[in-house]
Amino acid sequence: MFAARQSVYEAFPHQKEDLLLHILTKLICKSPVLIFVRSKDTLHALNTAANRQELATENISGNKKPEVRDHALKDLKKGSLDILFATESVLRGSDLSGIATVIYFDVHEIDADYIKHVETASSEVITFITKSDQTHLNSLEKIAEGNLGRCSAEGFTYDKQPRLIRTQPTKGKSNRTGSKPLQHKKPKLKNKGPRRKTGRTRKR
Repeated sequence: MFAARQSVYEAFPHQKEDLLLHILTKLICKSPVLIFVRSKDTLHALNTAANRQELATENISGNKKPEVRDHALKDLKKGSLDILFATESVLRGSDLSGIATVIYFDVHEIDADYIKHVETASSEVITFITKSDQTHLNSLEKIAEGNLGRCSAEGFTYDKQPRLIRTQPTKGKSNRTGSKPLQHKKPKLKNKGPRRKTGRTRKR
């Protein structure tokens, strides 16, 4: 049996950030909290959003020096930080004992890393999943050796359908082909190059 409880929260992609902030601000999970994300853009966006909620946060990714990463992890364990955001690879092989809750904002990439985190986290390992993550959920349930029930965050309003995001076409381009409309196309001019002097003179 693993030391930490494994939980799954299912949400549409556009609601994941709001759900995470709800869980953090309503104290639904125990602190300190380590949150794994897959990209740097997501890392910085979530860190900024959490700071607006007056949470003590820090973020680390592959471009940070090892001593900076170690210092941030120590601050999290001793309670100087409420939350640490990190890309999954940056803490690979690190000792996560003493961290109450680990949250995978994006589904884990390597099973061995996930298993280690479940073994060392003292309280809970939470994974956010979407409808497209069914195969990953199957992998999680194999690790857990059983079905993982979906948790529902009390007080959070879940949307009943995904939000459709329409991409705006670039100015001057067609929606279908991506090419410029015919009326805006300019005729191509043949480049004849400079005229050569032949030495002949015109008759006057």
